[in-house]
Amino acid sequence: IDVGQGDAILVEFPGKAKMLVDAGGLPTGTFDIGENVVSPVLWDKGIKRIDILVLSHAHADHLNGLPAVARNFRIGEFWEGTPDPRNPQYLALQKALDSTQRLRVARGFRQAVGGVEIDTIAPPAPAEAGKPDNDSSLVLRLAYGSTAILLPGDIGRAVEDEILASGESLRSQVLKSPHHGSESSSTEAFLSAVRPDYIVISAGRGNRSGLPHPDVLSRYERFGAQVF
Repeated sequence: IDVGQGDAILVEFPGKAKMLVDAGGLPTGTFDIGENVVSPVLWDKGIKRIDILVLSHAHADHLNGLPAVARNFRIGEFWEGTPDPRNPQYLALQKALDSTQRLRVARGFRQAVGGVEIDTIAPPAPAEAGKPDNDSSLVLRLAYGSTAILLPGDIGRAVEDEILASGESLRSQVLKSPHHGSESSSTEAFLSAVRPDYIVISAGRGNRSGLPHPDVLSRYERFGAQVF
């Protein structure tokens, strides 16, 4: 879902189940991307229930749209890696979730939905509550038959290397570009393991960080992936 600088990824499983990974968000101002962008997209698709709501990590461009989504839709489960109880938007999300089942997920957590296998690749273990960073992002691999999609949040080189060392299967036809196409991510070794045919970059037009980074785009081109 186009949320500008941020992530909001809707997964529609075979059958009726839906998963939403992040919901974008702005760090300042009163415009609520969850209320004014993400929710209308879901309503237009006739969606009333999100079976799995996922927070990859509690940064504004992933988190701040989620409270509105949690208020506007029936939520089956909530997945997260690192809680951030000092963050007002995180607290607003927890209040909106009310009695929703909440799961702290880490490597080894697997769930099948509609014939799709969801594997948690990172973090390696549930983190203590605290201020999360990009490298604490949840990394999810969704496999359906011979097709897989890798959603790596905002991880950087260090976590990419750690995942490679873990021996986890990364091969995926579709890769959500780590950290919005930042040069801190998408190493040659990581891309060699994933071998994506398609790469989707979620970044705001004219963003202050200049993402996606030209060197990363060149790297993607060398691997022959089609970039969106």
